[in-house]
Amino acid sequence: MKTKECIGRARTNRWIKIAALAIAAFIVFSYLHSRGISPVWTAVAIVCFSGFFKLLYKIACLLVAAAILFCILSYLVF
Repeated sequence: MKTKECIGRARTNRWIKIAALAIAAFIVFSYLHSRGISPVWTAVAIVCFSGFFKLLYKIACLLVAAAILFCILSYLVF
């Protein structure tokens, strides 16, 4: 009985994640469309240049980490 509950819970969580991802994608593509950027070309760019977007994500993570580190160090110094 416990195994069936775990399997059922995992399937439910999976559907919740898929629904949340679909809603987030709809919001992002709607925003881009309202700004004059075609959602189709946005999707094509994401698929064709996924390495570029991964690089941008890594750079953004590095900048956020540096900003957090700077804030912590400035709090300790001042």
